[in-house]
Amino acid sequence: MPQFPWSRQTIRRLEQRIQSIPTWLVALVSIIILCNLVILIRGNPTLLYPDAPHGYRKKVLNVLLSDAEAIAIMVAVILYIKGAPDRKAQKHYEAWRVIDTAAAANVTTSYARFQALQDLHCDGVPLKWLEAPKANLSGICLPKANILECNLAGANLGRANLRGARLKGANLAGANLSHADLVGSDLTGADLRATTLRNAALWQANLWETDFSNAEMRWADLLQEQLKNAILNDTVLPDGSICQSQLESEDSRIS
Repeated sequence: MPQFPWSRQTIRRLEQRIQSIPTWLVALVSIIILCNLVILIRGNPTLLYPDAPHGYRKKVLNVLLSDAEAIAIMVAVILYIKGAPDRKAQKHYEAWRVIDTAAAANVTTSYARFQALQDLHCDGVPLKWLEAPKANLSGICLPKANILECNLAGANLGRANLRGARLKGANLAGANLSHADLVGSDLTGADLRATTLRNAALWQANLWETDFSNAEMRWADLLQEQLKNAILNDTVLPDGSICQSQLESEDSRIS
């Protein structure tokens, strides 16, 4: 299958250059091009290259006036497309405002925040340093999200889709991650003390120096080797046994 020759960075640079062009210049060039196209479509090339100059301006003016509405609509469409990045940026600012307002007001359940987080993720916006402690985000869908060093302490993330998410250094202490999909996620150095991970899917997750002290992992889906470099103190393991120290975890069995 052939690949698109341009990389995302090249496309972004091209978009930035286009956006740097003044709006008035875009409108002027668009009008000139569209006017010439209208004249050509009319099927009378002598309007563009007249042999006799007599009445030329009048004919051109009549043609353009008859299609003025169509030209105006096309210019408006072009300007609307040019302004798309600015509207998207404004949308992102509004989404972050909703998230920050909910956090400042200590609101636990907010559909607006829930939707704002998913919208930002769908637009490819990183969610690192997110502040949403004790938030009710049950069932949220953020696969492969960049949530580095976020504060989700005490949050309800039951049945959340965090497959492949980057949660390095995240604060998830006391959070509810029951039935959460964390397959392939990066939890390096994350704080999961007293976190509930019942039936959570942690297959292929990076758990290097992840703190599972006092956490409950009953029926969680992961391999014993994944916990080799994790911090386990009074941790309820997937088979129901309690690991009271890191050394003990090496001999524990995980179903």
